[in-house]
Amino acid sequence: MDLRTTLSVNESFLEMLKDIKDRGAKAEMILDINGLERAEGVIKEIHADDPNPYIVLQDERKIVEKTIAALNGLFRPEYAGC
Repeated sequence: MDLRTTLSVNESFLEMLKDIKDRGAKAEMILDINGLERAEGVIKEIHADDPNPYIVLQDERKIVEKTIAALNGLFRPEYAGC
């Protein structure tokens, strides 16, 4: 079985997303939206106070935080092994 580095249980990617935005770095993500897909880009906005927190990339793509399965190599606990 392949093991991955993961978030703690009940932890979100919001702090990591804020750090990536502040540094102007690229966010590389695996999203789980009716199947896994890749997304990447520079974060333009973070809407952490929304009932469903989301980010907006510079290309205007909106990504809901809870759909992010992995961010820059760090996975949610439910994606820890395969």
